[in-house]
Amino acid sequence: MTSTKEPDMSKKRRSFPVELKQYVVREIETGALSLSGAARKYEVSATAIIRWRDKFRAGELTDNPSAREKALEKEVRGLKEKVGDLTMQIDLLKKMEIYEQRLKKLNSCAITGLNWEQFRKGVK
Repeated sequence: MTSTKEPDMSKKRRSFPVELKQYVVREIETGALSLSGAARKYEVSATAIIRWRDKFRAGELTDNPSAREKALEKEVRGLKEKVGDLTMQIDLLKKMEIYEQRLKKLNSCAITGLNWEQFRKGVK
């Protein structure tokens, strides 16, 4: 009997050091290698290299987690500032709405409204 061995369908996910990822991306960025050439040379899929390149350009391809943390902290500060500005705008709009309602109510009253002068002239 012939034994047929089925191919292993589950691929093992390989992990590459950050330094290698940075090196590969730099080779592509400087034109030393094309994307397909780098994929062949380092036996990595072009899709993986594209992800590395995108992370590299975004400053996320570092082995130093503090750089990522700093970027996130900067983003959080910016968002908090934006939330503060928007909160102040909302408060101002609410106050303006209350003021306009009071002004409208005041102007609709015959005694205190804008037409008060014409009523006063008639009383004399």
